[in-house]
Amino acid sequence: MQVEPLVEEWNRSFHLDVRREFRDLSAFDLLECQGCSLQYFVPNSLAGSPDLYAQLEKFAWYYLPHKWEHDVALEDLQGCRRVLEIGCGFGDFVARAQRDEQLEMDGIEQNASAVEQARRRGLPVCLFDLREAAAQFPGKYDAVCSFQVLEHVASPMEFLKAVCALLRPGGKLLLGLPNARSFLRYQFNLLDLPPHHMTRWSERVLGRLPGIFPLRLDRIKREPLAEYHVDAYVEAHCSLLVRYKATQPLCDPRARGVLARLLKCTGVRRLLLGQSLYVSYVRV
Repeated sequence: MQVEPLVEEWNRSFHLDVRREFRDLSAFDLLECQGCSLQYFVPNSLAGSPDLYAQLEKFAWYYLPHKWEHDVALEDLQGCRRVLEIGCGFGDFVARAQRDEQLEMDGIEQNASAVEQARRRGLPVCLFDLREAAAQFPGKYDAVCSFQVLEHVASPMEFLKAVCALLRPGGKLLLGLPNARSFLRYQFNLLDLPPHHMTRWSERVLGRLPGIFPLRLDRIKREPLAEYHVDAYVEAHCSLLVRYKATQPLCDPRARGVLARLLKCTGVRRLLLGQSLYVSYVRV
C-alpha cells in the first residue's frame, strides 16, 4: 500500500499531517498468518507515536466515555477487587468501575495529555510502560482490561505476555477490539490502517490465543450495531453492492438515507453485527 495517498487523506479528513509517522517509508504491506488468520501490517515501526494520539484526542468522538464493551466487562468484573485498565484514555471506565462497583482501579496510558486530564479528575491514572508494570507488579491484579487498544500495538505478543504476568492465577483478561469480520471489511477506513491500527482481529484469532499464552477462553460476544455506526454500516454494504456491479435500489443515496433512519429508529439494528468483539479469558 502506498503511503503518499494516505498522508493526503489524513490531511483531507482530519487536517493532520502524519508524514513523520511513516518514517520516510513509501509503502507498507498487509500480511495474514496462515495458521490463525491474524492480519498485521509490516514493518511494525509504523505504529503511531504518542503525538498522533495527542492530536486525535481533540476530536470529541475519539475517546468515547461509554462503550458497549464497558457494560459487558462490568458483568465479568463481579467478584474482582484489584483491576488494571491498559490504555484508559481519559479514565472514563476507571471512574465508572470505581463509582458503580467500588473496584480498586488503576489505569495506565501512553498519551501524556490524556493522563493529565484523567489526573485532574482525581483518577488513579499514570503514564506507564506496560513492560515496566509487568516487571514491577507480577500477579498483582484480579483482572486486566483493555478496550480498543490491542489493534494499535506494534508487538501484540509482547503486550499479551506482559498482561499475563500482571494477572494472578485465576485472574481475568477482558478485551474489546474491532471485529475484522464486521462491516469494517467492506469499507476503506483510514483509521483501520497504519499509523493508527497495526493488526486486525477475528474470533478465530482470539480463539487461538489460549494455545500460545497461559489463558483459558471464557466467552466471546459480538457487539450489536450501535446507532453511531449505522451510517458507516449502510455505506459499507452499499459500497459492496457497487463493487459487484449490483443495481439494487439500495445503491441510490436517498434509499441509503431512508435505510439509515430506519435502523436508527427501530430495534432492528440490535440484530445486526456491529463493529466490535468482546472476549474474556481466565489466567491459568
